Amino acid sequence: MRDHVHQSCLTGIVVDQPVEHALRVTPLQGSLISTAVGLAVVMIGVLIDQAKAGGGKQPAPAPAPQVPQTQQRPAKRTSWGAAIVITLLLCGGGGLAATYAGHWVVQQAVAAVERVTGEDKDNPGRERLGGPRTKTQGILTVTVTSVQVNERATVVKLTARNSGQVLVTMSGGRGEQLNVPDHGTLRRDQFTGDWNSGDVPAKGESSGTIVFDGKIPPGATSATLSFPMIFSMGGVAPENMSIDLPLLIEATPTN
Repeated sequence: MRDHVHQSCLTGIVVDQPVEHALRVTPLQGSLISTAVGLAVVMIGVLIDQAKAGGGKQPAPAPAPQVPQTQQRPAKRTSWGAAIVITLLLCGGGGLAATYAGHWVVQQAVAAVERVTGEDKDNPGRERLGGPRTKTQGILTVTVTSVQVNERATVVKLTARNSGQVLVTMSGGRGEQLNVPDHGTLRRDQFTGDWNSGDVPAKGESSGTIVFDGKIPPGATSATLSFPMIFSMGGVAPENMSIDLPLLIEATPTN
């Protein structure tokens, strides 16, 4: 019977992961499936044992009088109830614990990779922009549509339009800044966001996300987005540009 219980648990472990990935079941559902398969294997094994024990009995020959026979104790058999309890404990509880443990390990590994690579800085946060803000300077028009603050960074979404005949580059030296009065200046994290070089094609537009290291304080009511170095052929675009942004005060959680 121990072989059947052991086999049932192995069956549950093998079946659990493919079923969960193929059918997108929850960890609890995956554990229940593995337990059901294990119980089925145990029951089949018990039926086979009972069939072997009950059939084909032959009368034992009479023992010789001069040779005493030692009485052998019959081998103990695990009852149906004990087999089911063992299977539930090993396959059900163990499978559920292993499934949840595996999910937890994967989540922790993903979070660690995001922290190392900086990807978690792109995560959505609390919207702080009081409304879209647009500024036109020469051939360049910039509209800021969002300022979100998450646990590690401030994420600014914008669109730049170029009405001129030449390419305009707004990220020379990657020097974009976000100044918050009385709270200092946030610098761009050049490894995250999709603003890249900030190139705006002639007679075209470019949209993207700039990620700044650090958080805008909850009580801040304004900030200034600055592009200190802007380049264009012939210098037809402005050399720098700043946009004032109205901010919403972040609500303080109440108990």
